[in-house]
Amino acid sequence: MRTHTDIDRLSATAERNQRCFAPETNAQRQAAITRLRSGALVRPYHNAYARTAYWTSLSAAEQARHLIRELARQRPNRVFAGLSAAAMLELEYGWSLHGDGMVFLASPAGGATRSHASLRRLIIRHPPVVTIVRTRERTGIVTTLAKDRPEDIVAHAGTADIIDMTRITAPERTLVDCGLRYSFVQALPMFDSALRRGLVTRDGVLEMCDGMHADCGPVLRLLHYANPLNENGGESLCYATIIEEGFVVPELQHVFLDPDAPWVKHRADFVWHTPDGRVIVLEYDGTDKYVNPAMTKRRDIRDVVRDERAREDALRRAGVTAIIRTSYDEVIRRYPLRHKLLDARVPMTGMLMHERRTDARGRER
Repeated sequence: MRTHTDIDRLSATAERNQRCFAPETNAQRQAAITRLRSGALVRPYHNAYARTAYWTSLSAAEQARHLIRELARQRPNRVFAGLSAAAMLELEYGWSLHGDGMVFLASPAGGATRSHASLRRLIIRHPPVVTIVRTRERTGIVTTLAKDRPEDIVAHAGTADIIDMTRITAPERTLVDCGLRYSFVQALPMFDSALRRGLVTRDGVLEMCDGMHADCGPVLRLLHYANPLNENGGESLCYATIIEEGFVVPELQHVFLDPDAPWVKHRADFVWHTPDGRVIVLEYDGTDKYVNPAMTKRRDIRDVVRDERAREDALRRAGVTAIIRTSYDEVIRRYPLRHKLLDARVPMTGMLMHERRTDARGRER
């Protein structure tokens, strides 16, 4: 297919600014539709396009952010909520939540209706709003979370370096909406990452719940268990699954000293100190640990495995009696992780997550 100068220009500008693009003239719209039919472009939403090769190179969360930025550019007064706001905040969560391609907007009235097949309005009569401002600096694109209105931001900073501004619900409200919509395992990584990055405090989320008429029991439970010491979404997912499967809550990021080299510290992802004196360590191994050059420090995989064995030897010298390793696939399937924890005799609470009774603040009775 022949190139189209306008479409190439629009798509290049959009990709540079990490968003989708919209045709501006009838001729451009016809050219975009022709390329959509040929497979050269994708259209994730009405009047929002991207090059297919570029779009498929993005993660589901990044695709969501690209689309939301374009929708915000088309209608600056929109306030994005729920999972869409979580995506813009770059919270941790499973990308499968974007499987339905839904975009969430805060709406003061009208019911939880859709004006488009992929648009869901969340009824929030007086949404607390923050603005995500992206500017181009010498070091690249810088993202800032501002409580000011867009017009005030422009008045202060001018428009020269501003790429775009996206209005979303405040992080506290975003967590509440996601905590009420998604399961404990799906939502806990969002809470952990928001706390870890200092976007919210527990009291701030509680205050948000206090101002709502909805039953915030699931949110209170999430706040009770949320732990910013989980270093990434994978660890949060593993931690949430351990809790849901009825095991005692582990200690996170416990530091062990090698008695043969006390200046060397080893942090373990999850640790249980049992009443009978055993010390059980669970290590969550993400795939990146073995294939990502940034994680392996460009060492050969055999060197990585050798270092892991040396680390395990040091943990045993420090008093660890059992070391379990698990992976994302095992956590998702649940049974392999549960089987390993049972084999290691990890203590259990005596009841599964859904059987536990909590008080008004999400604390177990």
